[in-house]
Amino acid sequence: MSRAARAALVVIATLLSAAISPGSALAGSYVVTTCSPMASAGAWTPINTFPAGLSTGNACGGVFESGPGDGTNRGALWAEDILSSSTNMPNGSRAGWTFTAPADTTITALTYYGSLQAYNDQDMVSGIYRADGGVLAECKIPWPFLAGSSIYCDKLNQGPVTHSGLNTSSLFIGVICRIVRSTAACIGGGTIHAARAALYSAKVTLAENSLPTVSGVGGRLWSGGVVSGVVPVTVAAEDATGIRSAVVAGPDVRRPLASVTQTCDDRSVRPCPQLAAGSLSADTTRVADGQHTFSLVVTDAAGNARSVLSPPVLVDNHRPPAPPPIAIVPSATKASRRTKITAVIRNGRLRVTATIARGRRATVRWRSTLRGRGAGHGTRVVTVRKHKLAVTFKLGPRARRGVARVTIRVGRRLVAHARARRA
Repeated sequence: MSRAARAALVVIATLLSAAISPGSALAGSYVVTTCSPMASAGAWTPINTFPAGLSTGNACGGVFESGPGDGTNRGALWAEDILSSSTNMPNGSRAGWTFTAPADTTITALTYYGSLQAYNDQDMVSGIYRADGGVLAECKIPWPFLAGSSIYCDKLNQGPVTHSGLNTSSLFIGVICRIVRSTAACIGGGTIHAARAALYSAKVTLAENSLPTVSGVGGRLWSGGVVSGVVPVTVAAEDATGIRSAVVAGPDVRRPLASVTQTCDDRSVRPCPQLAAGSLSADTTRVADGQHTFSLVVTDAAGNARSVLSPPVLVDNHRPPAPPPIAIVPSATKASRRTKITAVIRNGRLRVTATIARGRRATVRWRSTLRGRGAGHGTRVVTVRKHKLAVTFKLGPRARRGVARVTIRVGRRLVAHARARRA
């Protein structure tokens, strides 16, 4: 499991009713790792029903995950009968380590390095078992004992051994007294362990198929209307396995507008923290201007993802610039009222016609912008005849799609300006 950057996210409670998109998905599994080379037993907990004759211990750490190579307890979670004990053990006594799946999860696989041993006593076994007692691995001396059979069972440093296709709520590794002969108890003591189990490392796969619960989604992207620039998104989320990440996505899901990945611990059965209410900054400049629907995707530790869709939002990051101010000359006020201008784009050409109150020559300029950037411009000096002028400009492809503005000056005076319309 990766451990990445952190942050908190967030939103407005009135929009909690936002739709859950068909994109919500169940992925379903995560892996919990335990023991060497880490010193922690992690999610494994010790159990010992007869401490007078059985013992357990945690010696994790200090060796590679495959174990020390000599079959000893070094670097392992271990369980064994107590040497030289004078106490016999009742039927059903056990000691070892148990891994229990949290609520709403199921154990589906186990990969481990370990050692199992049994010696001379048919009533003592070591092994790995499911919650229902089903055997995954076991060491035992056969009973009835057949001629030629060995009084030793050694499965040393097994690994990596994988058991898949499991469907169980817990696992147990350890030693068990289970009477198979005509005797009242397992005999205690001895100079060699009658049973011993050691788990050097383990990776337990857990299935979890519930979607995260998302609340408090809000902010300007979830309010409708027009947005631009960087805007906040608010959200809170929780799940049985915790929340691994949250992403705000636009039309191009490969380029998220914002994201957060929480730090998770793969040694825990609940590896990720919950997502506390907070805010995330979404950069709308990564999206083309126009109407869009956005999504907030929250993913839990098992990879289950819930998507919350926003209402349609108009993104406008490239508004055309305001027209330049018109210089008003008091002595020309009356004449300027008679100035008229028409600018029309048709068939790739810009046609400008105007009525000019005063002046024999005029300078006609045009400039086109597309998404806030210049798309073309042009200038021409024309003669005014009987207070009228007309001029045609040929526009390039970008200029045709942009917003064209026209100005007319007589000398240094601005006498008319207009935004071109399309025929």
